[in-house]
Amino acid sequence: MNKKNLTAFKNLLKLKLDGLDRYEVVVTSDDNALNFALENKQELFSGIPVVFCGVNNQAKARSLNDNDEFTGVIESVSMQETIDSIIDLFPKTTVVYSIVDSTPGGKGDLKFLGSLESEFSDLEFDVLSLEKMSWAELGESLAALPDDSAVLLLSAYRDKFGFSKSFEDALQGILKRCKRPVFHLYEHGLGAGLVGGKVISHYEQGAIAARLALDIMNGKAVRDISVVEGVDANKFVFDRNALNHFKVRDSYLPVDCVVINDNDSMLGNHKIEIVVAFFVIFVLLIFSIALSTAYIKLRKTQELVRESRERFELAMAANKDGVWDWNIATDEVYYSPGYKAMLGYGDDEFPEHVDTWTDLIHVEDREHAYSQNKKCIDNELENFEVEFRMQNRDGSWLWILGRGNAVERDENGQALRMIGTHTDITELKSSLEEIRHLRNQLKSIIDSMPFVLVGLNGEGRVTRWNRKASEVAGIADEQAIGKQVEEVFPRLSPYMEQVGEVLQSREVWKDPRIAHKQNGNVSYDDIRIYPMLAGEQHGVVVQIEDVTERVRLEDMLVQNEKMLSVGGLAAGMAHEINNPLGAISQGAQNVRRRTLGNLKENYRVAESRNINIDDLHGYLEDRDIPRILDSITAAVTRAGNIVSNMLSFSRKNKDNFTDYDLSALLEKTIDLAGNEYDLSTKYDFKKIDIVREYAADLSKVFCEGSEIQQVFLNLLKNGSQSMIHKDYADERPRFILRTYSNDDYVSVEIEDNGKGIDKEIQKRIFEPFFTTKRVGDGTGLGLAISYFIITDLHKGKMEVYSSPGNWTKFVISLPVERSGSA
Repeated sequence: MNKKNLTAFKNLLKLKLDGLDRYEVVVTSDDNALNFALENKQELFSGIPVVFCGVNNQAKARSLNDNDEFTGVIESVSMQETIDSIIDLFPKTTVVYSIVDSTPGGKGDLKFLGSLESEFSDLEFDVLSLEKMSWAELGESLAALPDDSAVLLLSAYRDKFGFSKSFEDALQGILKRCKRPVFHLYEHGLGAGLVGGKVISHYEQGAIAARLALDIMNGKAVRDISVVEGVDANKFVFDRNALNHFKVRDSYLPVDCVVINDNDSMLGNHKIEIVVAFFVIFVLLIFSIALSTAYIKLRKTQELVRESRERFELAMAANKDGVWDWNIATDEVYYSPGYKAMLGYGDDEFPEHVDTWTDLIHVEDREHAYSQNKKCIDNELENFEVEFRMQNRDGSWLWILGRGNAVERDENGQALRMIGTHTDITELKSSLEEIRHLRNQLKSIIDSMPFVLVGLNGEGRVTRWNRKASEVAGIADEQAIGKQVEEVFPRLSPYMEQVGEVLQSREVWKDPRIAHKQNGNVSYDDIRIYPMLAGEQHGVVVQIEDVTERVRLEDMLVQNEKMLSVGGLAAGMAHEINNPLGAISQGAQNVRRRTLGNLKENYRVAESRNINIDDLHGYLEDRDIPRILDSITAAVTRAGNIVSNMLSFSRKNKDNFTDYDLSALLEKTIDLAGNEYDLSTKYDFKKIDIVREYAADLSKVFCEGSEIQQVFLNLLKNGSQSMIHKDYADERPRFILRTYSNDDYVSVEIEDNGKGIDKEIQKRIFEPFFTTKRVGDGTGLGLAISYFIITDLHKGKMEVYSSPGNWTKFVISLPVERSGSA
């Protein structure tokens, strides 16, 4: 209050006091009121005792202890007692965090707390200062508090950016994020989730001041009444709901404390009486100030009423919102002109009764709409908002937003009169519904994408998160939105520099075939970062596509091309080898004919050389020459068969599909495998025992012979390599080869007595690039290609069975029915 207004107030008060009987006692209710009484004591209150309360200036209040006309009660916080209650209620507490802002009161309480820290040697004190952090940062700090901590709320009204909140909003945000007990030094806020403490009670301040005033009025001298210290006016108050939440035993509570929200407490049983008593005392405290302003306001009342009436009538005529004023006792309702026009009615077509409103509400919304009004009537809500449908005069339905509050209540808190507005939000609801539909449609489209999509803003925080991202990261979208991408999708951390480049350049960035380990396997991703413009906000969309299968298929194609090239090379070599084989075969036959044959020319030439042909034959027989020639002929024949098999194996095309005897194909493949010798492992296929169990009269199968041989050869090589690495005691390496008919299939079994295959490996053995061999010993494509040949090209089946450490059996089944295509 400026000096001019203060002087006017003083003169008005003097005028009032001059016309009234002398007061017995004057009561003041804060520091400013006490200062006013001290400065104007002689002029206004000469000889009248003054009782003060709610005074924070403790030094000034204590200096009046020896005054003959002043006494009262000091307002001061019970900091030490509240910290004691933290220790008593939560014995495991080792650290107390105090929440404070930049307000003078908060800083003062923090300074007082600092002076007491030495008295609590077992506690550590830390400060969560809104002067240094934002509301959001405070919330994050509160959410991360340790289990052995408690919180003391000193002051929380504005953060480091100057963003202010009401005490109620700030308290709600604190309690929402904080999982630890929160204590307070003041009574306001109790019942909303605070545990409590020894709090300043304005009710107790007023009650003590009233008792001091009564003592003076009963004849007690002011000098004999000492100034009451503030802590004496404070009391321990705790919230039963908070105590139950943190499982605090009643035995821990201080004696004579007050527990609110407790059905058995005095506060719970006499809540209305206490509220009414507090209200009466409060009215008494402010009555003197109210009277001082009443006179000034009275002179302006008539003019203000007239102007207000004019403004109200003009506002009601111009306002599109409907204003209503409900007299609950009579159910009469004033409906503004705009209200009636909103529903299509004229002034004289809309009865001013509450039933007019209820009759027009949609039957499905009627109960909900009235229940919100009823809660406000019954003082369960201070004000309310509710949406419902009302019928227009033309029969259409309008969506209405109703707001209201009670402006008059009886002594029991029941509303006598309520005022509010009804706003037509039909168009808004339609727009919101369309937006919701479009948003859901967009989300469905994004979620249906088979690849990861993550939207980021300029700060690297997640703005979009599709279903595939949730599956890969294991984090739901509602948990990921707003978080730094490094927290929820660490794989993108190395690409934040590229995100910044895309934001600057507005050009797409991509990096194909990025390899990474996943569940012990190598997978491949294509990563693309797209710039995105949304109004003035810039961001990017990161696309991560799993291309592992595509990469493996591409590598399979490359490997197949290599194999085709090797096949072509083998065919060329086979043709070249055929020529010298023919010469060797012909030469061996001629040697046999010209030395051992009964040709006349042989006898003539021997006789001309004086050689006895019979002696020559004996000599050749003695030197095993016939057997050597037979070996040469057999070797040439065998080499010819090998060349023939290689040529057949290398000719892969659809024209080679014909009827084959699988037993014969298996034998040819054994011949091919028998020519392999691995110098590095000293592996010789010929040293492996082969047991044949071929079915007689086996049906022929329409297939591509060289491809089936490729499968057989791959299985024989894998089996022989498994047997090389096994130590045999009472047996030798052995293949058991079986052929038999199986319904509409001819089946081939290739069983070895090698090391066997574990169950986990059996599940993945046909996957491309899966191998248990050392690096360089295999590509992991052999069985995958074999499986492809049998199941895809020949529409057959390929299965594996094994007993680890004992044996492995592959079963190949090909359909008997002829087919024109493969």
